[in-house]
Amino acid sequence: MADASRVEDLRPGDHACLTFTDPEERLDLVAAFVRDGLRTGQKVVCVTDAIPQTALSAQLTERDLPVADATGSGQMSVLASGDTFIAGGSFGSARMIGMLAGQIAEARRDGFAGLWITSDMCWALRPVAGVDQLMTYESQVTRLLADGGATAVCQYDRQCFDTVTLTGATANHTLALAATTYHDDPLLRICRQYQPSGIRVSGEIDYRSIEPLTRALSEALALDEHVHVNLTGLAFTDGSAAGAIGQAAASLRAEQRMTVRCQAQAGKVLRVLGLDGLAGVTVVITDDD
Repeated sequence: MADASRVEDLRPGDHACLTFTDPEERLDLVAAFVRDGLRTGQKVVCVTDAIPQTALSAQLTERDLPVADATGSGQMSVLASGDTFIAGGSFGSARMIGMLAGQIAEARRDGFAGLWITSDMCWALRPVAGVDQLMTYESQVTRLLADGGATAVCQYDRQCFDTVTLTGATANHTLALAATTYHDDPLLRICRQYQPSGIRVSGEIDYRSIEPLTRALSEALALDEHVHVNLTGLAFTDGSAAGAIGQAAASLRAEQRMTVRCQAQAGKVLRVLGLDGLAGVTVVITDDD
């Protein structure tokens, strides 16, 4: 059974299962994984399936990662599942384990501290030959990583994979990876954002959810020099919630900054409260599409 973990706690030898429902939250966690790998001198490999390689590179770049420099220097690669997991149109556990072992050895030869690889597993939703070997592969990865030469994060979409597969995936990883969550119900989700660092709020928020919002903001203020408050997934906010964000902004230390990204409705409320007039605070209005 996989133990719960945070992305910043991952260490060489870890084999983590990232299950998600929000694609933006998935990309946020992947970006944090890539960031930490680059910072610690690892060779970083991202295998993508649900979105094209160029789109993933663009998404990571938007999250303030030096993707072009890292790929240009050879420290980072963005690969497609069609060139890795299902090269030739089928999946083979032994072949993929051999490929992974080769990448670990290559990273060491090239002078990197190790290999950090994250893989979008959505290719396994298609009727490809050999997909029945998926859990065999996952268990073999855990054994391969035991010597600490690599760290792997496998991404499973909870809205697409069936319960049996998700249960098997979790059981065949040593860690379960997820964002720190402060509130989660059908109307509202408040969680930690890792890259860029801060919080993410989506759904609808009003005075009834001030406590978890305040808690999330307080933690971000304690952890981050530049606090990013991501409200782009927020459909509605009232004055109480906007006021809580304003109070957090007013308590910034002299060296701290805050950037709030939101849609027009939330931006209007925040500006009425004068948030964009506070020192160190930037309010960015995004398109509603």
